Amino acid sequence: MRTTEVDRLWVRLVDVDRALAGRRYTTALDVVLDVQDGFCPWNAGGYRLQADGDTAGCARTAAAPDLRLTSAELGAAFLGGTTLTALAAAGLVQELRPGALAHASTAFRGDREPFYPGGWAFPAY
Repeated sequence: MRTTEVDRLWVRLVDVDRALAGRRYTTALDVVLDVQDGFCPWNAGGYRLQADGDTAGCARTAAAPDLRLTSAELGAAFLGGTTLTALAAAGLVQELRPGALAHASTAFRGDREPFYPGGWAFPAY
């Protein structure tokens, strides 16, 4: 076996509420996220994300969460290519309110796949 280092795109949200409020969503959304983050402890906690298509807002909340995930999964979904549904199927996102996962996954999905100028294909050896 041989390994080869290649560049890949990875996102870490360091200011969850501002990041989520700063992007647009494909459908109206009202969801409470329980974000776990051991590396940036200021990110850990509950966030209510509300979006109507044109605007979005995200604020801290003590309300019961609809989804539980870490900042790593949130960063992956943030770009719009990786779905929350796929992450949940891998056991990385927990749905706490029935229906919240499918709706949030649709809302986070981008109209286009994220673009990485280095390409996504692995080199053939």
